[in-house]
Amino acid sequence: MSDALIDSATRWYVLLRSGQATAGDWQRYEQWRAADPRHDALCRQLEVSLGVFQVPQAQGVSGKVLQQALEAPSSRRHVLQVVLVGAGVAVGAALLAKPTGLTQLTADIRTGTGERRTVTLADGSELLLNAQSAADILFDPQQRLVRLREGELLAKVASDRMRPFLIQTEQTRLRAYGNGFLVRERAGQGQVVALNGAVEIDSQRGERLQLAAGHEVHFDRDGFGPVAASASGATAWVEGFLQVRDRPLTEVIEALRPYHRGVLRLDPAVAELRVSGLYRLDNPEQILDTLARTLPIRITRRTGLWVTVSAT
Repeated sequence: MSDALIDSATRWYVLLRSGQATAGDWQRYEQWRAADPRHDALCRQLEVSLGVFQVPQAQGVSGKVLQQALEAPSSRRHVLQVVLVGAGVAVGAALLAKPTGLTQLTADIRTGTGERRTVTLADGSELLLNAQSAADILFDPQQRLVRLREGELLAKVASDRMRPFLIQTEQTRLRAYGNGFLVRERAGQGQVVALNGAVEIDSQRGERLQLAAGHEVHFDRDGFGPVAASASGATAWVEGFLQVRDRPLTEVIEALRPYHRGVLRLDPAVAELRVSGLYRLDNPEQILDTLARTLPIRITRRTGLWVTVSAT
């Protein structure tokens, strides 16, 4: 994907969030997005990452200033970086190309690329956050609420008969009836694994599911998938491993993205290749090279930030 294409999409998103966009601007944007599948794919990616502009605007950097920065004759990414750093926010080119928004910087707890973190809450509960995850802690006398903005966490819930323990994601609301469960949601795709005790899940569409201990379910904007026995490697990331058994390559790539510094793209032609193995998450490049030796795939690297996995 070219730098020119990234810059074009970035300019559209700054304009549309600036408060200056007209109805004609919106129409032209929709036409540009529909004109090429690459435009639409990049826009969907940037819909997450370019939430970044909400932070600088809140800190006094207007959408108009950002537009002027992007119109500058020098490198748009460089100028945009200067503008955002002037607002007290550090951002680089990789951030604009990768689905990790600066909105995460305002979260109560967060992790960066390749970082895992354990947090002990005021009630004694523990949250283990996977890489590129962010959450808010909202405790009051009536409830204990964790809002997962993005990513994956494993909750070890302390007993409190007076206050339920809840986790809110964009698509679901979970209530714990045991002391351990895992929840993941990235770009509208999610998973819940009940480890010890049941988990009650309410979807955004009003559906309710009671997930028994030892079971898992995937979900998206359309609802819940089938309930299944939880995979043995569901929590392997806590110890720094990726464990898969006869899983599609697309799941492996999704697990590697929070550990890869840059954009990691997968050709749909090889997405369903089956993978089994135990890998160390802290070395995603080595995992990709290992997969290339065992599967009919090719790893193409450009400038260290853009990696494409395609058919040989």
